[in-house]
Amino acid sequence: MQLVGMIEKSKEQKGSEQENEQMNNKMNELEMKVRSLEVEKELEKQGKMNALNERDRYIEERNQQQRDNQIALAERDRERIDKQKANSERDQEKRRADTEHAENVKLKQEKQKELQEKQKAQSEVTCLTTENQQLKSEISKLRPQITSPKEQLKPEPKLQQIQQSVPSSLSTITQQTIIPDPDHVIQQENKIIRTNKGLHSTVTFNPVITSGIVRFGGFFKDHPQYHFSIGISDSSAVFGSNEAPGDGVNGKKTVRYWKDGDLGQFGDYIKGNSRIEENKTVAMEVNMNIRPRTLTFFYDNQEQP
Repeated sequence: MQLVGMIEKSKEQKGSEQENEQMNNKMNELEMKVRSLEVEKELEKQGKMNALNERDRYIEERNQQQRDNQIALAERDRERIDKQKANSERDQEKRRADTEHAENVKLKQEKQKELQEKQKAQSEVTCLTTENQQLKSEISKLRPQITSPKEQLKPEPKLQQIQQSVPSSLSTITQQTIIPDPDHVIQQENKIIRTNKGLHSTVTFNPVITSGIVRFGGFFKDHPQYHFSIGISDSSAVFGSNEAPGDGVNGKKTVRYWKDGDLGQFGDYIKGNSRIEENKTVAMEVNMNIRPRTLTFFYDNQEQP
């Protein structure tokens, strides 16, 4: 009986140990599951945190993009306003320039008209003076003159004798410069200075020569154009802005000594005179005391043929 009791007790102990072992295994399994759940929960939590961070980053990027867009819009609006302002200022400047140009054109036209009227008046005065002199000459011819027989038989002097009776001294006069366009030519004391504006400029001088022997001259220096001339014109010639001395009807009213030595008036040019070099004196002399009246050119104090 005792042996049977010990065997049963041993079986009970084995059963208890097996139950304990099973219990321990279950506890271990539960602990493993708990740890696994905790890890999964931690991973899930970490994933949610990452998702939240990603969402916050996306929101921040979107907000930054909106701020950049607002800055770009503001910059574009500022550029548009600046451009409109610049266009407005440019339009105003253009209107001012157009107004100034129109005023300058009007002023030039008025000056040109005034100059033409002045030249026309001077021409009329010259014509009236000439007519007056002719009338005086005609009146003097009509007056009876008492002469002795010797004086009546005295022959008229020849042309050479008339030329010899003219005094050799030249008349001294004060000239007045007539400049058609002050933008093309300016005067500084006795210098006539050609600007870079315009193509041609014809400068004349008053008074109109009606009697005596008069010489006029000077020299060219640093002339901006390849061709230039010096000469005389009829008192009826009127020269406008940007006109050469031989343009239009003035070609028949002027005698021109050109740089290359050619003389121009009617038809073909007359050759034979010296070429005009800069800084060399060139002059012309008119003799109004004889008939036919004469015009003589001098270059470097040498009479030209």
